[in-house]
Amino acid sequence: MKQDRNVNHGEFIKLFASVQPALHRFICSLLPHFGEAEDILQEVAVTSWEKFSSYDPEKSFQSWVFGIAKNKVMHSKRRFARTQNLMNEAFELKAEEYFHDQTMDFIEERQDALNNCVNDLDENQQKILHLRYKDKLQSDHIGEKLKRSAEQVRTQLCRLRSVLKTCIKNKMTGA
Repeated sequence: MKQDRNVNHGEFIKLFASVQPALHRFICSLLPHFGEAEDILQEVAVTSWEKFSSYDPEKSFQSWVFGIAKNKVMHSKRRFARTQNLMNEAFELKAEEYFHDQTMDFIEERQDALNNCVNDLDENQQKILHLRYKDKLQSDHIGEKLKRSAEQVRTQLCRLRSVLKTCIKNKMTGA
């Protein structure tokens, strides 16, 4: 029995050596990277060696080995696709986390700058902003409280917004 095995393996080596160049070209045609093709060729050699006892000598050895190669390539592509999907998901999560953190940092920095800029205003300016944005009063109601016209209140709010916008920009850019 041991001699049959040696004869079969000698036959295998002879058959495999005769198809190896064509097999290598076939695998290269299915894969984009030469190094990966080399790895698949080695896997095909090992698998066909291990399964040689199931090979039917009445059929084409080249077709049999090419079938094994095709299966190995397809398995490699599926494995690569799964890896790529996992990597893409990981990159997306990292990017989302990064931009979320950056956005939150930006919002906090902007809020801090706004608070500092409001604190730099005089008491009357702060009071108008407080009535408009905290108490949510309209210009005419603010005007009644401060004994001014609604138009004067709107003009002052417009100027204050402009002053705050410039102040925030300067604080955030370090100017």
